[in-house]
Amino acid sequence: MAETITADMIIHDVVSRHPATVKVFHGHGLPCTACAVGSRESIAGGARTHRFAPEKLDILVKDLNAAANGQPTSVAPKKAPVGRGVPLQMSTAGPDRKIKQVIAVMSGKGGVGKSLVTGLLAVSLRRQGLRVGILDGDITGPSIARMFGTRGQPSKSVSGGIDPLTSRGGIKVMSMNMFLENESDPVVWRGPMISSAIKQFYSDVDWDQLDYLLVDLPPGTSDAPMTVMQSLPVDGIIIVSSPQMLATMVVMKCINMVRQLKGIIVGVVENMSYFQTPDGERYEIFGPSNGTELVNMTGAPLLAQLPIDPNLTTLCDAGRVEEYHAEAYDLLAENFINTLKIKR
Repeated sequence: MAETITADMIIHDVVSRHPATVKVFHGHGLPCTACAVGSRESIAGGARTHRFAPEKLDILVKDLNAAANGQPTSVAPKKAPVGRGVPLQMSTAGPDRKIKQVIAVMSGKGGVGKSLVTGLLAVSLRRQGLRVGILDGDITGPSIARMFGTRGQPSKSVSGGIDPLTSRGGIKVMSMNMFLENESDPVVWRGPMISSAIKQFYSDVDWDQLDYLLVDLPPGTSDAPMTVMQSLPVDGIIIVSSPQMLATMVVMKCINMVRQLKGIIVGVVENMSYFQTPDGERYEIFGPSNGTELVNMTGAPLLAQLPIDPNLTTLCDAGRVEEYHAEAYDLLAENFINTLKIKR
């Protein structure tokens, strides 16, 4: 006899046993299946998080059972405009040189680790054989080039654009530091010049074929984030925060900005969530997790809760971030890819 799905079942268990139910959850507006926190809730708990009315929960459970038994459901899978149906193309590239997904990494708050999340997400995606590039949109405070150990100035490409530098692991990188005589030289520019540089890093760089171009953005809700969201064909946005309530408050400004500009938040990441000792003890140095609050704020899945690791700091300072490996970042990349697959 076939299993009957009930509202008290754990979401992760349901989708593991019945993969067809993933699209039903998303068709009803629940991104919990790709969420590091939400997937461990019951179906009823996920419905409460997303403020479902009781009658809507009953319809969801009925549709889940229908999908599990190969029958039609009352809703079609929700299709978010990620990718907009056509691969993106660079202005200086030929017809066969395309970027499939442009993903911006934002926060609004400084010091939460946007560049770190961008870099390690790129590393994890690259390890899966995907073609990845990073556009360092923090023009006045770039750190991506140092993190990846990419040195020297970019050269002119065959097509007349700019060739990005390539890291040891094959990730293409473009950062303002590559154009400075000394990496500590300040970039004393006003907003229009910063905006122009970001647009040039996108349109004048010969990125060639990429599966993902990750755009690392500076803090705030001003020139750089606005330029990226209004001038670049951004397919999705990852929001980065930390457990502190102060950080969460500032990140909310970024979330509201994204909503005003009609952006699509594909996931949230809580960085510096905990510190784990060699003996396996976990300490929440910056306080308890705000992961559930982030999910409530955005309606997007929590892709990962990332730890504090001194070894990672050492590798980043040495330009060897690609040597770092941790299960938490593999989970981040896995959840990120699964979320985009569902949204297509």
